[in-house]
Amino acid sequence: MSRRFLPLLASLSLMLLCICQPSFARKIPVVNLENQVVQKFLSHGPYSAFGSQDSYFNNREEFPERFAWDKPVTVEINWQGTSDGSYTVTLSESRKAGKKGKTVLTETVKGTKYLMTNLIPQRYYTYKVKNGSKTVLKGTFKTEGLVRMLNIRDCVNARDIGGWPTIDGRRVKYGLLFRTGSIDGEYHGAYGDNCGGSRCRNPLHQAAQSQIGDPARYTLYDESVKALQFIGIDADMDLRGVTDEGLWGNQCMTHTRSLGLTKIPGADYCQIMTDLALHNPFDDPAIVRDVAWIIQELKKGRHVAFHCRSGADRTGGVAMIIEALLGMKGGDIALDYELTSLSSEGTGQTRSAKNVLTSGYGFFGRGFTTLEVNEPDPDKRLQKQAYKYLNTAFPEYAISSADLDWFINFMLE
Repeated sequence: MSRRFLPLLASLSLMLLCICQPSFARKIPVVNLENQVVQKFLSHGPYSAFGSQDSYFNNREEFPERFAWDKPVTVEINWQGTSDGSYTVTLSESRKAGKKGKTVLTETVKGTKYLMTNLIPQRYYTYKVKNGSKTVLKGTFKTEGLVRMLNIRDCVNARDIGGWPTIDGRRVKYGLLFRTGSIDGEYHGAYGDNCGGSRCRNPLHQAAQSQIGDPARYTLYDESVKALQFIGIDADMDLRGVTDEGLWGNQCMTHTRSLGLTKIPGADYCQIMTDLALHNPFDDPAIVRDVAWIIQELKKGRHVAFHCRSGADRTGGVAMIIEALLGMKGGDIALDYELTSLSSEGTGQTRSAKNVLTSGYGFFGRGFTTLEVNEPDPDKRLQKQAYKYLNTAFPEYAISSADLDWFINFMLE
């Protein structure tokens, strides 16, 4: 099967039909928002500790076509009407059945179907479709799952940090913090400055650096803006440097695939080149600065996405220390890191937390996990090491205990 069709298969649809019976007699449909490969991967359960086992994805017999499964399940509703008719769809969200939820979407559409994506697990959603003042369809469904993958046009490997359990019995909140690949925009410049290689999605070459940051050349697709607004992302942290910075300065595809560093309209934006910190965690403070910016944006009421090119290693480094700080178990941190193996970028690589700890990635293998703390429990020790790294490793950029404590309590429920 051609891999280019897999994203379409990964975005499964559930048909929610209107059943004409009293509401009290209706059974609420349940939708697992995790696609079938994510479910299969998570069904193995957590690893015993971070980096202690080979990736489940290494079993090629069990996961023969695992790539391009980084999208969530899509819910489709259908109603009787005309193809050129105008209908208003509203969607509300609640944590409990039968409770009036908040309206999260209102949209006018043509036709007789509507697709809903980027929903949050463990929620009740109530939809209503109206033609003028007449209601033509209404219903409720419940969402299940743990991992909330995101569907944003031309953005790979995007997911919510929320949903994971912590060592103290709480869970990370959905809808506040997101890890993604580059959020690519549409190029409006001259196509003569093409960056070679199929993985360079938008054309820019090192010789065309003067174009970086020119909003006339790079804009997000309307479809992407719509998705970002629904998800609520309004702060964007870019972990890449421009092409003359970092360890891979002459590799255009490493840094500038979203060329012009496309920004989300109206969002706070920050760019901190994190390449060196990933390999030299005690020589470069970038990851501490990254987490500090995220905390300050959350304090402002913003919802933050952080990303590099493909959302794998630089993004994985920031995600790892945040997840450790929040008290996620090491085995779950490994699972989240390895979900990058599903990326629709199609790099053909299996991301293994064990390989990362035994390879040259200094942040993982020689990073904050080497800090001395008095704690025998490995998961609690991991949390204390993350806290100490962010609080003490770089006095000039140290994150205060007050901010770290605030962040932990704010992110958990």
